[in-house]
Amino acid sequence: MTKPSWKSAVLIATSALCVGAALAAAPDTSKRLKVAMVPKLLGLSVFKANEKGAIAAAKDLNIDFLYTAPVTASAQGQVEIFNSLIARKYDVITTTSNNPTQLAPALRRAMKMGIKVVSYDSDVSADARDFFIQNTSYPEMGKALVDSVAKYIAPDAEVAILSSTPDATIQNEWIKALTAYMKTAYPRMKIVTTQYGYSNPTQSLTAGVNILQANKNVKAIIAPDGGAEVGAAAAVEKLGLTGKVFVTGCSNPDSIRAYVKKDIIKASPLWDEVKEGMLVMHVARLAANNALQKNGSFTAGSLGKFDVKDGVIVFSKPLVFTKANIDQYRF
Repeated sequence: MTKPSWKSAVLIATSALCVGAALAAAPDTSKRLKVAMVPKLLGLSVFKANEKGAIAAAKDLNIDFLYTAPVTASAQGQVEIFNSLIARKYDVITTTSNNPTQLAPALRRAMKMGIKVVSYDSDVSADARDFFIQNTSYPEMGKALVDSVAKYIAPDAEVAILSSTPDATIQNEWIKALTAYMKTAYPRMKIVTTQYGYSNPTQSLTAGVNILQANKNVKAIIAPDGGAEVGAAAAVEKLGLTGKVFVTGCSNPDSIRAYVKKDIIKASPLWDEVKEGMLVMHVARLAANNALQKNGSFTAGSLGKFDVKDGVIVFSKPLVFTKANIDQYRF
């Protein structure tokens, strides 16, 4: 028998390593899992985009998927759903929280019963979940929000914040980050008021109108919430302030497309919500398999490789929608 050359041996060894890596990257899907996705409320388009991605990934990962949420942005409503999921012995609960502390007792109880908990978008208390998928790093998102309006207003302009709820984890982190960045990059810019629209476009429209009528010198509204951004833009249009007041926020492109094309929203940072929903299901599968460490890395199919640090996974850098690129995105 002819001995293989050293080059052949290297190729064989390399091929074996590649096959081994591919096998290691693919999760065990032999057991069917029951996984629930519980966003802040029903009807918000960004969460529907998460659902779309989750459904697509669930099929490949052998997951029996349920999407359910309160009708309004209610922490107690989410707790009631969690209690039902615990009673029905779900394998994994995934959620984006209305209130990090109110949700914690129910989620801790789920964990004690062997249910894995994965938070995404808006985190819960760290001891009430196994992993958290952070949309983007908070400092990067804070910078993107401020920069999205800063180039269109004076460096000493007055700015308003229109958020979701007072207790929303992610909105408060973004507001903290954008405030810190504004102090450094635009020290004469001033935030004059912070109001809340409870992730509801109609309530956010009312809040936006109130902001603009009570603060005549406001030149921009930063609305770090899907419903809030739509409501703020509608308020600017309603009051005839297009070109005088600019809006930015965090909403899916389908919801803000018309306002971007009218130049009420010049730039709006987010991320690919559909792909994030896919990642949530990959993390749910790996967590249920006990195949994900608190620190390390993993591969989520076609989404690629992700790092985990202290149980936190950062999904992406901000994706900024503008008039030039918004029609490339449909979700």
